[in-house]
Amino acid sequence: MAMLCLVVTSNFAQNIEGIITSEKGEPVPFANIIVLNSLKGTATDLDGKFTLILNSGKYQIQFSAIGFATKIKNIVVTEEKINLVITLLDQTESLGEVLVTSNKIEADLQKTPLAVTALNAKQLKEYRVWSISDLTALAPSAFTIEHGNSTGSNFLNFRGAMGFTNEQSVATYVDGVYQFDFYSAPLNFNNIDRVEILRGPQGTLYGRNAFGGVLNVITKKPINKTTGFVEVDFGNYQQQRYSLGFNTPLIQDKLFVNAGLQLNKRGAVYENPTLDTKNFDGKEAYSGNLNLKYIVSDKWTLDFTSRYENNKDKGAYPWVATDSIALNDPYKAFGNYDNIEERTNFNASISAKYYGDKFNFTSITAFLDYENGFEDKYDFDFTSAKLISGDTWNKQNQITQEFRFTSPANESKLNWTAGSYLFLDKSKSKYTTYYEEDFALFDPTAPYSNTTNGVKDNMGIAFFGQANYAITQKLDVTLGARYDIEHRKLTQNSSYEKDEEVTVLSIDSSDEKTFQAFTPKFILNYQLTDDSILYGSYAKGFRIGGFNFGNDINPTYNPERSDNYDIGIKNNLWNNKLKVNLTAFYFQQKDQQLTTTTDGAVYATENIGDMNNYGLEIEVSVLPLKNLQIDWTASTSHSEYKKLELFNSTTFTTIDYKGNKAIYTPEYQSMIAAQYSVSFSKSNQNLKAFARTEFKYIGEYQLDFENSNSQEAFSILNTRFGISSNHIDLAFWVRNLTDKRYLSWGYGSYMLGSPRMWGVTLTTKL
Repeated sequence: MAMLCLVVTSNFAQNIEGIITSEKGEPVPFANIIVLNSLKGTATDLDGKFTLILNSGKYQIQFSAIGFATKIKNIVVTEEKINLVITLLDQTESLGEVLVTSNKIEADLQKTPLAVTALNAKQLKEYRVWSISDLTALAPSAFTIEHGNSTGSNFLNFRGAMGFTNEQSVATYVDGVYQFDFYSAPLNFNNIDRVEILRGPQGTLYGRNAFGGVLNVITKKPINKTTGFVEVDFGNYQQQRYSLGFNTPLIQDKLFVNAGLQLNKRGAVYENPTLDTKNFDGKEAYSGNLNLKYIVSDKWTLDFTSRYENNKDKGAYPWVATDSIALNDPYKAFGNYDNIEERTNFNASISAKYYGDKFNFTSITAFLDYENGFEDKYDFDFTSAKLISGDTWNKQNQITQEFRFTSPANESKLNWTAGSYLFLDKSKSKYTTYYEEDFALFDPTAPYSNTTNGVKDNMGIAFFGQANYAITQKLDVTLGARYDIEHRKLTQNSSYEKDEEVTVLSIDSSDEKTFQAFTPKFILNYQLTDDSILYGSYAKGFRIGGFNFGNDINPTYNPERSDNYDIGIKNNLWNNKLKVNLTAFYFQQKDQQLTTTTDGAVYATENIGDMNNYGLEIEVSVLPLKNLQIDWTASTSHSEYKKLELFNSTTFTTIDYKGNKAIYTPEYQSMIAAQYSVSFSKSNQNLKAFARTEFKYIGEYQLDFENSNSQEAFSILNTRFGISSNHIDLAFWVRNLTDKRYLSWGYGSYMLGSPRMWGVTLTTKL
C-alpha cells in the first residue's frame, strides 16, 4: 500500500515512477493505472513497472488488474520525483474499491457521502441480473414491481416512492441519457459495465422524476485493447439467451470501438383455457449497443454511444380478477386475446469532453426514439367473457442537451459542478377501449368503442450547481441546487365507433401549463478515519405534473415533491476484508398523484396523498476466509400516510385513509449471498470451481391503497455453481428454487411472480 501526502510546491509536471506487485512481491504485468476525472493513465510493463507524468496537485488514482482487488489511492504530486510501490491483493483476500459516477464525477464509492449501491459486471453475472426485474433487494430499499409479464411493465420503487402515473418515481439513465417514459425505461441488460442504485431524491444533479432515486446503467466503454466474449444461456421454459461483446482499437491509441449484441427468448409460463392453449405467453428480445471513443488530443475526447432494443412479449398482462384465482389456478390467464405487446427503443448520444488544468467540460447531445403498441386487442376484463378490451399505441421522440463544467482532476479544497439541461419531447398516442358483445348485459348499446388520440409537446430547461468545500482535513460540506422550468402541452380528440360508423366526440383541443421546481441539497461529511466516513444529508426531489384532459373541474395536477433526510456511515475494516455501510433515512412524499373520483363516474389524477417513511438500510460485504465472500443487504420500512383521500365505492363518499401504509413497500427485506471458490493451483488457466447460495426475504407489502389486500412475507432461494477460467466459464443456476408462489401485482387485477427458473450458462472470453 502506498499513500503520499506531501505539500504542493510547484505547478510543473512531475514524473511518478512505480511498481505494482502482488502480496508475495511478484510483479503484476499489464495492470491499469487511471487518474480519475482525466485522460491520464498508463499500464505496467512485464516487470510491473510504470511511469506517469502529472502536474503538481492532489489526485485520485485507480490501480487494477485481473484477479486482484482494485485500489483507489489519493496521491499528492510535488516538485520532487515520486516512487510508488503498490501492492494489490488477490480478490479472494480483499474487497475491491469501487468507482462510481453518482455525483457525475468519478469517485470512490466508500468515500462518497450518498446512499448508493454499485453492481459491477462480475456481480451482475453472479446474481444473474438479466433485467431490472432482478434488482429487488440487491440494494437496500430497492424493490421492483413485476407488473405485467412484459419487459416494459416492470418498474422500480425506492423507499416507498412508487410511481403511479405515467411519470417515473425513479429516474433511469443509460450512459448519462435520461429515459423519459414510464414504460421505456426498463431494459434487458447486455454488455453492461456496472449499475448504480442511488436511493433518495437526486433532483439537484438529475432533475425531473429523480423523486425517489436514480438507476444509472453504464455500458462497457471502448478501450485501447482487444477483448471479447460470447455467452450462451439455456434453461427451462425454453429459455435461450445469446450474448456477445467485442472491443478493439480501430486506430491504435486513437479510435476504439465496443459493441454488444443479444438475443433473448423465453417460452410459455402461462396457459389460457379460453383460447385452448398451453403456450399463451412468451418473450423475444433483440438488443445491441455500439460505442466509439476518439481521442482528439491529450485534452479532448469524443464518445458516440448507441443502443437499440426490440421486444415482442406474447401474453402480456395475464391478469386475473381475484387473488384466489391467481393462487389457486397458478399461471393461467382467461382472456380472449393473445395480448402481444411490441416495443422498440433506440438511444444515441454524442459526448464531447475536455479535461483541462482549470476545469473539465462535458457536452452530451442525445436522441431517443421509443414506440410501443399491441398487434391486436388486449383483454381488459381478465375473464373468458367478452366484456372489455383495449388497444394502445405510443410513439415518442426526445432530444436532450446537457452542458456540464466540473473542477479538474487536480483536487483542491473547493470542488464544484455546474451546468444546464435542455430537452424537447414530442409524443403521439392512441388509446381505444372496446365494449364488446357481452358488455350488453350492462349497456344494451354494446358493442362499441371509444378512441382518444393525443399529442404531447413538452420542453424544459434546468440550471444546476453543486460545490464541495473542505472546512478542515476531515470535515467537508456540500451545497447544491437546481431550478427546472418545464412547459407541457397536450392536444387530444376523441371519437365513438359503432357498426363501423365513427362519430366525433371532441375535436382537437389543447391544454398547456408551465411547471417549476427548485431542488436543493445539503451534505455534511466527516472523515472518522482513513477508512470510515460519517455523513448527514438533506435532498429534495420532484415528479412533474400533468393534465386531466376534458376535466373542467380538475384540468391539471401539480408536481409531487419529496424531502429526504439521511444519516449514514461507511466503513472499510479488517484490512479491507469487511465493508459495513449503514444508513438511517426519513422520506416525506408530498402531494402524491393518484387517480380518484368524487362521484364514482368521472376519474382524474389529483394531488391527494402525503406519505412519510423512515427506516434503516445496511450493506455488508465480508471475506471471513480466503475464497469465501458473503454479501448482505437489508432494509426496514415504516411508511404511513398522513393524508390519503380516496373515493369509497361502497359508501359513495371520500374517505381519508390516514394511517395506511404505502403500497409495494415491504416492511423488511433482505438478501444474503455466499460464494465459495476453490482454485486449482496447478492450472495455468486460473481454473476455479465455485458454489453460490442466495437467500432473499421479502416482508409483507400492501397491494392496494385501502390496505385491504396484502402479500404476506415470503422467501426465495437461488443457487449457482460451476467452474471458471481465463477463457471459459460454465455455470448452472436455479432461481426461486422452492418454486414459491407470491403476488407480484394486485391492484384491481392480480398476477403471480416468476416461478422456478433453472438453466446453464457457458461463457467464452478472449
